[in-house]
Amino acid sequence: MEAQTVLFIALAVAAVALVVVVSVALLSIQRNVDQITKRVDESLRQFEMTAEDVRKTNAAFREILSEVERGVSNVTHFTEGVRALRGTVDVATKVFDHAVSPALVSTASALVGLKAATSHIFDRFVRKEERK
Repeated sequence: MEAQTVLFIALAVAAVALVVVVSVALLSIQRNVDQITKRVDESLRQFEMTAEDVRKTNAAFREILSEVERGVSNVTHFTEGVRALRGTVDVATKVFDHAVSPALVSTASALVGLKAATSHIFDRFVRKEERK
C-alpha cells in the first residue's frame, strides 16, 4: 500500500473516531440539558404551587382582616353608644342619689321602726297573758 492511502485510511479512522467522541459528548450534553430542563420545570411547578398557596393565604388573611375591621367597627359603635348613654346614666345616678336613695332609706327606717313597734306591742300582750 502506498503511504498516501495509509494516510487517507488513518485520517478516515480519526474522523470516524472524532465523530463518535463528539456524538457521545453531544448525547451527554443533551442528557444533562434534559435533566436541567426537568429540574427547571419541577422548580417552576413548585413555584406555581407556592404562589397559589400564598394567594390562598393572602385571601384568607384579607378575610380575617375584614372580620377584624368589622369587629373594630362594632366595638367603636358600641363605645360611642356607651358614651352617649353615659350622660343618661349620670342623670339617673343623680336622681337616684338625691331622690330614690333617701326615699329608700326613709322606707327602710319606717319598716324597722314598724317592726320594733310591732315587736314591742306583741311582747307586751304576750307578757300580760303570761302574768294572768
